[in-house]
Amino acid sequence: MNVTIVPNEDINKVFPIVRDYLDKAAKLSGGRYTIEEVYDNVRFKGHQLWIAFNDDEIVASAVTELVSYSKIKTLVGHFIGGKDLKSWKQPVVDAMARFAKAEGCDRIEFMGRRGWSKPLTQIGWKESYIVYEYFLEK
Repeated sequence: MNVTIVPNEDINKVFPIVRDYLDKAAKLSGGRYTIEEVYDNVRFKGHQLWIAFNDDEIVASAVTELVSYSKIKTLVGHFIGGKDLKSWKQPVVDAMARFAKAEGCDRIEFMGRRGWSKPLTQIGWKESYIVYEYFLEK
């Protein structure tokens, strides 16, 4: 399994291929993001577009962002999706960890639906908190 960040000059070529993977994740964001905003973030705002691939087939994609808080720096995973999770979850985490360390990060963090808990905790992730939402009437 190969995992890489897509260079900015190749985003227009690769994004249409991974769009469906990322669109599914964007639709689960509760209205926070559209797929067009995801594209804008990787093309123009410095977010990283990742792909995992075997031979000539892309099997997964993710979008991350480097974020500096007051005392820590972290690689934040905003979106991830693909097929055959077992084949790419560890290689993607390993590649992201190398990148994050090289960038001086203290950790990697993702927010996601409850279904991510089992596959991530199996490979060493810790569930730190759950986000609850209270929707206000308009």
